[in-house]
Parts: sequence; structure tokens; C-alpha cells
Amino acid sequence: MASIRERNGKFNVIYSYTNEKGERKQKWETYETKAEAKRRKKEIEYKKEMGSFVVRKCKTLDELITEYVALYGKENWALFTYEGNVSLINNYILPIIGDTKLSEINTRFIICFIIICEIRWVNSSIYMFF
Repeated sequence: MASIRERNGKFNVIYSYTNEKGERKQKWETYETKAEAKRRKKEIEYKKEMGSFVVRKCKTLDELITEYVALYGKENWALFTYEGNVSLINNYILPIIGDTKLSEINTRFIICFIIICEIRWVNSSIYMFF
């Protein structure tokens, strides 16, 4: 059974699951609107009832972004926005840092990634100019 709680203007879906060690854990997922939270709550309850519920466990940035695009992008982005975002992700983010473990990502890592992107952009711009 899942429940919805409002905190700080956002809506949390709270549910329990059993991990691979057999321990009972509680999971909180945050959504911007109550409608999104209700949709997720119904999805969790339906999958638990059918016996097909699996807690998401992304280990790399590639897995996380792929899941995010599948869950959020397809539902909320317009067609051209979706195509543009997927193209940017596949061309600029995943080739460079897609295999990175989520536990390794911090502020310094993101700053380094931005610097690498800027260097690549400057080099490609210079190449195109000459």
C-alpha cells in the first residue's frame, strides 16, 4: 500500500518494499503535482497487486537518464522537445559521462564535465571557422 503526503508544496509517494537481503525498507518519491503523485501511487499499487513491482535501482548515469526520459520525457515533453533533448543527451552527455557511477557524481565532477563540453565546443567552432 502506498500513501501520498504533501511537504513544502510538493507531493511524496511513500511505500514499503523488501530489498534483496529480505529487509523491509521505506521509499519516498517526490512529484511536483498531486496528479503525478496519484498516478505513481496507482502504478505502485497495481504492480504490487500483480506481483511485478520492482524498486528502481540505477547505478550509472546512463541508466538514470534512460529511466528519466522513459518515465518523465515521454509523458511531459512535446514531440520536438523530446527529440531535441534525446539528441542532446545521446550526443553530449552519455558518450562522455554515461558510464559514471551515480555515487561518483558531485559538484566538482559536474564542473569538470562542463569544462570538457566548453573545450569541445570551442575546438569544434575553431575547426568550422577555418
